[in-house]
Amino acid sequence: MVAQVKILLEGYTNAGSEGDTGEEKTQPTITLVRDGDIVMVVDPGVLESQQLLIDALNKENLSVKDVNVVCITHSHIDHYRNIGMFPDAKTLEYFALWNKNTSEDWSENFTDNIKILRTPGHDYTGITLLVNTEQGKVAICGDVFWKEDFPKDPHDDAYASNPVKLKESRDMILKIADFIIPGHGTMYKSTILPESYQEAPKKFVQPSIILKCKKCSREMKQKDKCQCRPFLCYRCCECALDCYVCSCSHRVF
Repeated sequence: MVAQVKILLEGYTNAGSEGDTGEEKTQPTITLVRDGDIVMVVDPGVLESQQLLIDALNKENLSVKDVNVVCITHSHIDHYRNIGMFPDAKTLEYFALWNKNTSEDWSENFTDNIKILRTPGHDYTGITLLVNTEQGKVAICGDVFWKEDFPKDPHDDAYASNPVKLKESRDMILKIADFIIPGHGTMYKSTILPESYQEAPKKFVQPSIILKCKKCSREMKQKDKCQCRPFLCYRCCECALDCYVCSCSHRVF
């Protein structure tokens, strides 16, 4: 018996192209995975109303209480803000599988049909679920891709903590998945990227998507971002002195 995958709510984002208003609107794609006794919601995200997710579950003859696992693909709040809707569910994330206030290491083979892959690059806490379904292998990958093959170049992901690692994660997913559910779009068929992409040199490329610091509103290029809080520039970095990821607020400039 294989698992079942269903998009509950399709995501969207205008990050990097907010237009004249400058207002960023985003919602992740929220996915349901069922495998045996597992009833999992992936990336409960941010919503104008939590009732939208409740109604989507009801259409699948499920309630909030039926969900026993919530998966967070990475530690950006737009993907996990509504996790509190499921107080009795276990939480699967990069560091552990949590059951209320206790945690345990997860196995890569989470079930016979669900495999957990570490896919850093957009964020160092990135994980992807590779789910075996009747249609083939479905990769639920968070923002490894925002939408279908977008951003086209990993260096154009203005939020990426490590574009080189992101390219490696993308290449791995494209080689093993039949279908991809991206962070902010609908499911699409996986295709191997052209040879020119595969052989692209691993060097910094000027990003075409410009991100604004959420604190000071300065426009940021890749080199200007805080490495563990990519929504802030290095001037506004809030990292502690003992941060293991970056200390960009202490740079000399």
